[in-house]
Amino acid sequence: MLQTQIEAVIFDVVGTLLPCDTQTTAPPMLAQAAPVLKMLTLAQQDVGLFSQTPLKLPSELTEYAYRHANDTQRATPDPDLPTLVALAMQSHRLNQCILISGNSAGIEAGLRAGMWTVGTALSGSLNKNVLAQWPQLPPTEQDQLRMQATMALLNAGAHYVIDAVDELLPCLTDINQRLKKGERA
Repeated sequence: MLQTQIEAVIFDVVGTLLPCDTQTTAPPMLAQAAPVLKMLTLAQQDVGLFSQTPLKLPSELTEYAYRHANDTQRATPDPDLPTLVALAMQSHRLNQCILISGNSAGIEAGLRAGMWTVGTALSGSLNKNVLAQWPQLPPTEQDQLRMQATMALLNAGAHYVIDAVDELLPCLTDINQRLKKGERA
């Protein structure tokens, strides 16, 4: 990801970096989140966070620009939260920002802000108990759950849909190439 055209990667933390059933306490990050954040940091990629409800973040996430619903008068799917995070990181070209969310409202907010969007189907829709049981679920049930979550995010307009953030790098690479060609979200 050298010479990236991407100004910022913005996570709607619940359903991407944290379990989708997170309330207000500081839960542990999803297992796949730490390596992705480390990779982005090593690549010197600006990272920002937002949550659609006030949330106490785990200590591993406190170094990033963060905004939550109380920082704006309008809730998602209005673009205020992702835009505030981008501005906090001094990213002024929203069309060169990428928003990652596990829910339709987050995807719609990113689109309304003019950002590229990536949906996380499984980590965004399955609570931590179902995620823990995922390997034991019958393949047909896995396929059905994955398809329902994927379709909800695609119907919201997501440019890309992945199972979880550990699959994010190919999306970032593709978006970077598309930005170099002058494409817009």
